[in-house]
Amino acid sequence: MKIKESAFCEINTHGRLLSANKKFCSLFGYQEHEIEWHYIRDIFRYDQDWITFLQKASAKAAHFIVRLKNRKGRSFLASISRHAENENGKTIYCNTFRKLADTAEPLDDSRTSSLIEESLGEQPASLAL
Repeated sequence: MKIKESAFCEINTHGRLLSANKKFCSLFGYQEHEIEWHYIRDIFRYDQDWITFLQKASAKAAHFIVRLKNRKGRSFLASISRHAENENGKTIYCNTFRKLADTAEPLDDSRTSSLIEESLGEQPASLAL
């Protein structure tokens, strides 16, 4: 497993968890043997965050700040760093999570999305429509 001090998981292109380290299991409340039965969608607090993450995180590398939730439904602010690897012709997404301290000002739970994308220094490709 990679990065022992951070929560880490690998997912396939369908969002199914393939593997995770102990820190990930502890952060989200899963047992290691349960990982393969869950999807990355299960940890997102807001539906709109999941949709946005799915659309924007298909790039080779991405970094997001988003509100996630553990198995018991308790939410927290977290940083997600993601990059894609190609293993035997299949794309595997490697995700690293870091729990962030919530700001003094609480987030409004009535809003639909809390996803913030942070640039990794790469300029986005132009699209001609």
